[in-house]
Amino acid sequence: MPNPNIVLLTPLPVDSPDQSLFARVEQALETLPGPWKVGLSHGDAVDWFVLNVFREDGFECTLLLEGPLQQTTVHIRDCLANALQRHVIGAPPGKRETRH
Repeated sequence: MPNPNIVLLTPLPVDSPDQSLFARVEQALETLPGPWKVGLSHGDAVDWFVLNVFREDGFECTLLLEGPLQQTTVHIRDCLANALQRHVIGAPPGKRETRH
């Protein structure tokens, strides 16, 4: 059942392989205070995705997910939690890079 606190702004076809990635994004966001709006699109390469996450308080985060290791629920949650913590304390966003 879809989470009403997480809205996908870029609809995906039902049979799209992107559905499994969105499910992992939903799992990552379920543990973080929302509600959330999410944009998901393919990057230039087949296995790359660009994830945009927004919250009503002005929080905005864009992640480049460059392959299977960066497309796990844990990786996505950790990146978003880090960005959210910086937002809450008012720290500058720093580099928009997701490589760890």
